[in-house]
Amino acid sequence: MSTSGIKEVLESNHGQLAECLSLEANHVLEKAKGILDEMELNLVMSQRTNKDKVSMLLRTLMTKDNDTCKKFIETVIIVMPCNSLPMCLENMLMTAGDNDTEGLLCQRSNESNSDIGAFSDVESRVTDIGRRRKAGQVANPKPTEVKRSRKGNHSKTAAVTSTSMDSFTCTMWNPDPGEMDITPSQTGEEYLNLPAISDFAEDYRSLMVQNICQKYEANLAKEDQLKQVTLDQTFRSLTMKDGSVAKLKERIDASRDDVLSAPGLEENQDSVANLAEFLNGKHTTNCRVHILLGKAGTGKTKLMHKICYEWARGALCQFQYVFLFEFRQLNLIKGSIDLKSMLFDLFLQPERSSHSVFRFIIGNPKKILILFDGFDEFAGKASVCTSVVSDNPIAPLSVAQLFSSLYNGKLLPGCMILITSRPKDLLCLPLDVVGQVGEVSGFNQCKIEEYASRFFKNNKHKHQATCHLQKNRKILNVCYIPAMCWIVFLCLEHLLSQSHLEPKLPHTMTQFYIEMLTVFLKKGTSSKETNANTGNWLLNKHREEIQGLCYLARKGLQESKSVFYSRDLFSEKVTNFASSYGFVTTFEVKTIDQNQENGHAFIHLTFQEFLAALHQMIDSSITDQMLKHRFYLKSKWTSKNDMKNVFTDAVHIFLSGLASKRCKQFLSTLSSKNEVWVQKKQKAILQNLRKLAATNLTGPKIIELCHCVYETQDRELAREVAAHLKSKFELRNFRLTPVDMIVLIFVINSGASCICLDFGGCAMDLECVTILATCKNIEVLVFKSRKYEDKFAGTLSEIIPRIKSLKKLILTSCSITVKGVTHLFSALKLCHHLEELNLQDNELGDAGITALVDVLPQVGSLRRIELGGNNITVNGILIMANAISTCPNILDISVSDGGNIATVRFFTDSLTNTMNRSSRSLSPLTECEGNHEALLRKLSLVNCKLDAQHVPVLSRILQHCPQLASLDLSDNELKDEGLRRLVEILPDFDISKLINLSNNGTSEDGVLCLASALKKCPRMFEVEVSLKHHQTVLLKFAEQQEDIEVRDERKTPPVDFRLSSTGDSRIVPAPLKKLSLTNCYFQVKHLEELASTLENCSDLAELNLSNNSLGDSGIEKLVELLAKLRVSKLINVSNNLISLAGVLCLAGCLKRVREITEVAVSLGKNRKGLIKFCGKYRFQQEQGFKESLEILSFGAKYGTEDLCVPKKIRLEECEMDVKTMGSLCLTLEECPGLTELDLSNNALNDEVITELLNHLPGLHDLKILNITDNVISPDAILLLAHSLNVCENILEVEVRASGRASIILMKKDCRHKGNGKKLEPPRSQILRLKECNLTKRSMEKLFKILEHCKDLTELDLSCNLLGDEELQCLWDFLPKPHVLKLIDISNNRISPDGALYLVESLNKCSNVVEVEVSLSSHGRSFIKFAKRCESKVCSVKECKFKEKELMKFFSIIECCTHLTELNLAGNMMGDEGLRNLVKVMDKLKGLKELNLEKNGISPAAVKDLLVALKNCPKAFTVRFEERWIYGENVTDLVQCVCTHLNIADIRVKNRSVLIRLMENGFRSTETPLSDYDSSRMDIGAQYPALRLISLYQCDIEFPHLASIIKQCPHLLEFHLYRNNVGNKGAGTLAEILPVFQGLKKLSLESIDVSPIGMLPLATGLHKCHSIEEINLSQNELGEEGASELGRILPGLKQLKKINLSRIPTAIGLTGTSILAKGLSTCTRLEEINLDSLMLKDSGAQLLAEGIPGMTCLKKLNLRCNSIGCKGAADLANGLKYSTAIVEIDLNGNCIEDVGAVSLADALPNMKSLKILNLTQNNITAAGGESLAHALAQCPSVEEIHLSTNKIGDLTARKLAEALPKLPCLKVLNLHSSELTANGGGSLAQGLRLCPSIEVISLPENSIGNKGVTELAMALPEMTSLKKLDLQLNRFDDSVAEELAAGFVGCPSIEEIILSWNNISDAGAVRLADALPRMRRLKKLDLEGNTITAAGVEKLAASLHQCSSIEVIRLWKNKISKDREQILQEQDSRLNFHSV
Repeated sequence: MSTSGIKEVLESNHGQLAECLSLEANHVLEKAKGILDEMELNLVMSQRTNKDKVSMLLRTLMTKDNDTCKKFIETVIIVMPCNSLPMCLENMLMTAGDNDTEGLLCQRSNESNSDIGAFSDVESRVTDIGRRRKAGQVANPKPTEVKRSRKGNHSKTAAVTSTSMDSFTCTMWNPDPGEMDITPSQTGEEYLNLPAISDFAEDYRSLMVQNICQKYEANLAKEDQLKQVTLDQTFRSLTMKDGSVAKLKERIDASRDDVLSAPGLEENQDSVANLAEFLNGKHTTNCRVHILLGKAGTGKTKLMHKICYEWARGALCQFQYVFLFEFRQLNLIKGSIDLKSMLFDLFLQPERSSHSVFRFIIGNPKKILILFDGFDEFAGKASVCTSVVSDNPIAPLSVAQLFSSLYNGKLLPGCMILITSRPKDLLCLPLDVVGQVGEVSGFNQCKIEEYASRFFKNNKHKHQATCHLQKNRKILNVCYIPAMCWIVFLCLEHLLSQSHLEPKLPHTMTQFYIEMLTVFLKKGTSSKETNANTGNWLLNKHREEIQGLCYLARKGLQESKSVFYSRDLFSEKVTNFASSYGFVTTFEVKTIDQNQENGHAFIHLTFQEFLAALHQMIDSSITDQMLKHRFYLKSKWTSKNDMKNVFTDAVHIFLSGLASKRCKQFLSTLSSKNEVWVQKKQKAILQNLRKLAATNLTGPKIIELCHCVYETQDRELAREVAAHLKSKFELRNFRLTPVDMIVLIFVINSGASCICLDFGGCAMDLECVTILATCKNIEVLVFKSRKYEDKFAGTLSEIIPRIKSLKKLILTSCSITVKGVTHLFSALKLCHHLEELNLQDNELGDAGITALVDVLPQVGSLRRIELGGNNITVNGILIMANAISTCPNILDISVSDGGNIATVRFFTDSLTNTMNRSSRSLSPLTECEGNHEALLRKLSLVNCKLDAQHVPVLSRILQHCPQLASLDLSDNELKDEGLRRLVEILPDFDISKLINLSNNGTSEDGVLCLASALKKCPRMFEVEVSLKHHQTVLLKFAEQQEDIEVRDERKTPPVDFRLSSTGDSRIVPAPLKKLSLTNCYFQVKHLEELASTLENCSDLAELNLSNNSLGDSGIEKLVELLAKLRVSKLINVSNNLISLAGVLCLAGCLKRVREITEVAVSLGKNRKGLIKFCGKYRFQQEQGFKESLEILSFGAKYGTEDLCVPKKIRLEECEMDVKTMGSLCLTLEECPGLTELDLSNNALNDEVITELLNHLPGLHDLKILNITDNVISPDAILLLAHSLNVCENILEVEVRASGRASIILMKKDCRHKGNGKKLEPPRSQILRLKECNLTKRSMEKLFKILEHCKDLTELDLSCNLLGDEELQCLWDFLPKPHVLKLIDISNNRISPDGALYLVESLNKCSNVVEVEVSLSSHGRSFIKFAKRCESKVCSVKECKFKEKELMKFFSIIECCTHLTELNLAGNMMGDEGLRNLVKVMDKLKGLKELNLEKNGISPAAVKDLLVALKNCPKAFTVRFEERWIYGENVTDLVQCVCTHLNIADIRVKNRSVLIRLMENGFRSTETPLSDYDSSRMDIGAQYPALRLISLYQCDIEFPHLASIIKQCPHLLEFHLYRNNVGNKGAGTLAEILPVFQGLKKLSLESIDVSPIGMLPLATGLHKCHSIEEINLSQNELGEEGASELGRILPGLKQLKKINLSRIPTAIGLTGTSILAKGLSTCTRLEEINLDSLMLKDSGAQLLAEGIPGMTCLKKLNLRCNSIGCKGAADLANGLKYSTAIVEIDLNGNCIEDVGAVSLADALPNMKSLKILNLTQNNITAAGGESLAHALAQCPSVEEIHLSTNKIGDLTARKLAEALPKLPCLKVLNLHSSELTANGGGSLAQGLRLCPSIEVISLPENSIGNKGVTELAMALPEMTSLKKLDLQLNRFDDSVAEELAAGFVGCPSIEEIILSWNNISDAGAVRLADALPRMRRLKKLDLEGNTITAAGVEKLAASLHQCSSIEVIRLWKNKISKDREQILQEQDSRLNFHSV
């Protein structure tokens, strides 16, 4: 701006300027603060209006110098919005001088280049200098008007900066003076009318048109003549795509950008367009950024030039200018440039006035089209999204910043941007500004054929080429890329022209590129004669150049380069070679300095990738490991954050192709290496492919892997990959091409088994579906995508009949309508293999359902159809339901949620075949039952909005539907009217199981209507109704079968049976009826109506009226109506607001109704009320049931006079007083047959208990009185003890102060002789008073009571804190009882003096035979009595007597002449005490056993004791346990023992010793030889009698021990367990073994011997001819040791047992074979233990050959030996005649069903078999059933282990049939056997008749509530059961009551495992209540359940009454750590830890 002239312009335009600037007064005045002083500023701000203020400012400004005026005006123009100043005024201000503009621009440019970061400094001073212009905003819409630009202020602007405070930013500049024809003196109007700017713009346009046409036509002329086809002949098509961001991202993510993919499936929104259409604004949104996608080689670059050419020829006239920039050109710019430089310097420089042209461009951005070609090649693409943007057109920016500013509309807002790129690289761009998307889609098949017709001059070659492409989709796919199509045709033409015969054309991409390489070499050579070896010759000739080219390709990929310049090239020689042979293309690139630079690129990106892969295979510097590390699979899912190796899409595929066998010679030639070297690299790639197949791959990577495998053309590799991927073919959310489908099917077809192929959201062409028809191994085919629709379904219907292996087809969410499904249903008729069809979530509607119903009768193979979510109405649902009556093969129809869920299942022949295959050994009866179950149909219409008006339609459907099992109409709207209509027509229905009418709006009136259905329908056996909350209405029916009665569905699984005592099945009695009306709000008034309704219902078994409102009056009414109701089993009146009056009323019904067996009432929380009957109407039908058997047998024995049913009454939480108790007892005295009275938990006081005991003699039939959980006082305790004298028929009284008390009685009138005379009452009474805190006074009273009790045999006073004074009372009492057998005084406060009192009873009472005293907290103390006293036992443990007490003890036992056993363990009496004991022992002539464990005795004292025993002539045993017993001390002890001739055995284990003396075990030389065994003694000498040495984990030094034991030549047994003998010790032992000629047993378990030591040891064993047992387990046997042992075994003729188990390292096949062969020769073997020896089938066969000769074989253990079905069959043949076999253990092998069946054939001959263990052998139902059938013929079996086999319910049922025939069975282990409720129920029925069963292990099955209930009901009959394991069986609290009752009835139970189920506090409470009655229980495992602290507290409370329980495991329940600690402190038996 001129410094002269600015003031003139301001003065002449003052008024207009003031008015314009006042509109932005705030900004203008803000800028003035920097140039005005304070006084001037105050003067300006004092003006009233903004206009006045601005006017004063301008006047003040006129007083300043010219520079200040200039800077201020520049700043003001910048901050003014567009159109604020008139154009003429702005031009005058801006052109007031031009001299300084260029200098300012240069200064700013230099400053920007030197320090662009200084912008922040300017930004802090020049703030808010403008506002942003929105993208697309134009200042003036008139096209002829020159525009101006404003600078916006935004956060990320890259601005030009100044370094001084006085420098202001300039937004506009003036052209050079030479370029301008105007002068500063011209006015604004004159300037506006000048034609200069528009003229310059038109001149530039003309220049641009001329330049583009010249270049384009010149390029056409220079086009390579080899291509033969011009640009216009490439048939390029442009497709417009949906431009939404979501669709664009989906397209990019789904794209696979390489030549291995064909054009994708076009979307519905796509349309073919020409260039004008694509760039026409009407097709676009407000966004002006367009994207043109295309794969490499599709012609995107040529299309960009074509766009320029078309514009130059007059098309695209809406654009004034078209600029084309290639990113390969922009990559050369390293510094910063501005927009003007990019437009003019890189594209075309205006001939004149570039400033005016640029101003025109800035002012008319809508008229500008900028083309950016090859964004995928842009070096800075990764930084585009993060680059700062600027709206300053003259700001120097980096290329990325400049592009980002244009892209985001900051620069040239409104101009059109067109970008070309490969699809996936667009992830680097923000896609939300994209307006239109196009795709250059290349060729399709028709265009390829048309191109071929123009390319090939020879028609024959054209035909051959097109035929080859049709056969090979991989190569055809390459041709979809026009550039590649030319290359393919060029190669094919050359190959076809070389021979008259049909040449071998390439089939894979790798083979094609290899051929292409040789073809290009041949075409480029000058020689015209070529032959078969020409290719190899050329490869050898140009090896160096090819290697250099490969290196360049590899380097380019590493650096993400596809364009190379001179500085990138390897050498000029390589460059010339590549260019001359056509491997690279060369092009010119214009640089920023107007120079030209040559660029180079490979003819296609995939060729670069091929060469890069080739480089890795031929370069010796790349090792196998490097190759493996660099090999990885690409994914079709592309992420913005994953920009690494973006140019390596196909390298891994080419590497795989180069690993093919066909490439060996090619690679060997180029690498100058031999084929072995090449093969090593190829092997690395193939191994990597195998490894990748075994990993967890995503869908895209599975496809990539298949491409790799296809390239190898290796069928064996494909088979292995298919095996690894068998269950992983899940492809999700990416586009699939036909080629993808081809390679996928190649792998699938190579596999050996059928797979599931799942396409979820995968876009694909219909051709992909057609290709699927060639797949042979698809069993399940899944499609899920909204894009597929009817056309897709039509194509699919054509191919599915051809996929013969297909069994299941899933088409969910595919938008299929009735049109598409019609084609599909038509195809179903031809699909005889298809079993399942899923059409969920489509759009079939009612019409589609109708079409389906019409075709269903013609479909024979289908088993299941899913139809949910298809917009079905109620009418459609009924149409579907009607199909069950029209289509005979429908099994069930299930519809719910208004049709959103709909399933149709079928019964077909295939189902029958499947059943037969899975259970080949089913009996005919079982098969019949299975088919009957399959034929039972079901109809379920849940939540389908059915109401009363639909009942007639349902009626018609049901009347024509035979054999319907169940009908579910729950959650509908039937209400009472609908239910009434349904009940009326019920007799017409043929329903065999259940009708569910829950949640249908039923009221109380409807309930009675439902109750009447029991009478109307003879086959209905249960009605269950509940109206509270979730309404429940169930009508249950009994099945009808010919020749058998209906089974009870409530208690038996679907396929059930009953067993007699012999195990044979018998007829199941018909179920009686049950009516459950709970929560129905019934009152007294309803009972009469109910009784009338049920009056003629004679077979009603149960009536449940719980949770109603009957009250006492209702109970009274009910008792009156009992006879009318005629209920035969149970009436439940729980929770009916009953008081004590109601309780007495219920008790009274015991005498009024003879058939009542039990009344149970509780007034506590559960409010229980039960009346049970004996089943008076079932006696005639169930003569074999247990209760009736008891009654009938009782009557037969004692006569039928006064015969009555045993009765029980249980009253809880009733809080009775004396009067109520008296009334109750009087009532009960009139009840004949009352055997049990339970008054637990009733808060009975002493008076009430007294009243009860007074009435006790009147209860003549009573057997059990229980008053547990009551507050029992000391006086009450004595009262209960006194009852022994009051009531003569009492057998046992047990009392605990904690609240437990019970009395067991014997019925008086049961003690008869055969002649009817009474027997004397039995003299056996028991009194248990535990934890009663008895005082001395109480003890005195107690013993006074007991003096009159003549029949007392046992007195238990344990846990009473009795002291010495109380013991004195006992001491006085001892001589008086005559029949007493035991007094237990454990866990009392006994002192050492008290202990001596007890010991003295041995002498005081002649009938005391044993006294045991222990002062430890867990020890026992008791006195035993016997009539005959020939031997006595004294056990004093842990009393720790002092010297005085010890001497007194010795004086007591010294007088006990009959003492035979003395136990002094844990008394720490020391050496002195031992010496005193030795003195006493001389007088104890009968003493045979002495226990001195833990007494602090030294080694010297032990030796002294042995010396004292040296002359002991009798058999004697002594035990020690001391801390010093280990190491050398053990050796010394053995040495000492060896010097004593009378010691026979020494056994040392850990730190305890047992020494046994023989009777007369020594002799002198004078003793006759005939008195001794010659095998032990030599003539004329004395030898030790020692015959057994056993040393267990003693840490001994063997060499020293060896020298000692050599002195015992007649040793019979030598055992060294777990001692570190080592190889050296083994050698020493081998040397001395021949000394022991009579050695029979040798055990060397785990003595740390390796194969080196095993060799001499085997040699030593060879000399032990008398050896009978060898144990070498847990040692290193090794190949040599096993072989040597196998060789010496035939010489051991006496060998009976051998143990070689758990060998740490595997033995080779040779060793195991020799060992097995040696064992087969040992005919006297009784036990063989080869656990984990890995015999395998070959070793098993060798061993089996010798088994028939082992007639004494009893035990065979071959665990974990990798024995398969063949080895098992051989063993079975060998064992077939082993009648003595007792145990067979094949755990952990893999014998499978074949082996199991073979073994089952041999089992019936093994009559002595006791244990069979086949755990974890991959046995299924077929093998399991055979075994079960065979085991029924093995009556001696005690243990059966079939765990971890998939035997299932069928085997369980067969096994249950066998169980009653196994009277000795003790253990049944079916851990993890896939059992369900049916299997559990079957086993329960069988186990009922298995009286000896002790262990039942069923963990990790799915027995569930039903199966556990069945098992619980059977438990009371398992009287021997000790352990039950139900871990992880999916049951909950609903079975807790049944389980608790079962456990209580199981008298021997010791361990219960219920861990990892769903037991909560309710279940814990049930178990806690039962715990005190499980008297032998030791362990209860409840870990992993949902019990809280409340439940644990209940368990803890019960533990006080359970002294036998050792632990309750509660780990992993819902209890906090703090609470766990508190609870465990209360009782340590509560275990909250994992161990």
